[in-house]
Amino acid sequence: MTHRRWFNGLRSRAAIGIAVLGLVASTTLAVTAGTGAATAGAATKYTITLIPGLTTDPFYITMHYGAIQEAKKLGVTLKWAGATTWNLELQIPVVKSVLASKPNALLIAPTDDVALFNPIDQYVKAGIPVIAVDTTLKNTSILASAISSDNYQGGEAAADAIAKLSHNKGQVAIINVEKGVSTTDLRQSGFLFEMKKYANMKVVAADYDQDSPTTAETLARGLILSHPGLVGIFGTNLYSAEGAAKGVDAAGAKGKVFVAGYDAEPAEVTLLKQGVINILVIQNPAMEGSLAVQYAYDFLTGHKSVIKKSVFLSNVVATTANAGNPAVSAYYYKTSA
Repeated sequence: MTHRRWFNGLRSRAAIGIAVLGLVASTTLAVTAGTGAATAGAATKYTITLIPGLTTDPFYITMHYGAIQEAKKLGVTLKWAGATTWNLELQIPVVKSVLASKPNALLIAPTDDVALFNPIDQYVKAGIPVIAVDTTLKNTSILASAISSDNYQGGEAAADAIAKLSHNKGQVAIINVEKGVSTTDLRQSGFLFEMKKYANMKVVAADYDQDSPTTAETLARGLILSHPGLVGIFGTNLYSAEGAAKGVDAAGAKGKVFVAGYDAEPAEVTLLKQGVINILVIQNPAMEGSLAVQYAYDFLTGHKSVIKKSVFLSNVVATTANAGNPAVSAYYYKTSA
């Protein structure tokens, strides 16, 4: 997972421009209008289910929005099912439950790149194509496609942005989610690799918050106390970034310790505009959702040749200075699909 050759292999592939049932949230979008009568008539027999990492995250809500728009265009039935928290043990029962409903295709953001292999493989064995969105599996052989942001490059961008603000000197730290999440592992690795370019900068810690902003805040406060030379913290997802920013603010270190975060949900954007978060690496989840539905439709209608095995969408870097620019704000995440 952390081997450099594996990352290079991922980055060399084609890129595009930029518990259980009681805890499961599930909605269905059934659409019959397509791009044309013939297309809609042929597509209405298809049901595609999207299982996000969690249903309450604005990133996945924005992905759902993009998937809905494409489903309307193609005239397919789109279902949305998932747990309300990022939890491996909650996602697996959802995956098994959805399989019993026999969708024509599955779109999924695996919450673990190894543990979800067998549950997903059951779909493939049943003849149901699976497309990973956002996160992926370590062994991608069973996937029709894996669509994500260029997470390694996003980590590099965060490192460069912090270095620029700190005049290429000082100590930096990472607050990550947990090991075994493909996207955030890549972001951390990109950040670590890029920081090697700066001779007067040093990464002094790489901590994990288990996807808790409260834990991230506590970690940030501890980092500031134990490392007087700290000039930057990279939070690898929205909860890590929010928590780190609040920790920096509470410690009175705003403007001294720069925070680079990931994603652009409303609370993060507010902190960005306030200068508590200084940099946000923003993904394009709406495009991920839209492209995943298109690829599933292509697979089901016999157009497999147009499907790329791996797709990495480019990121947008927002700063406090450009936060109000429409070209940037267009990428801020939604709170409802």
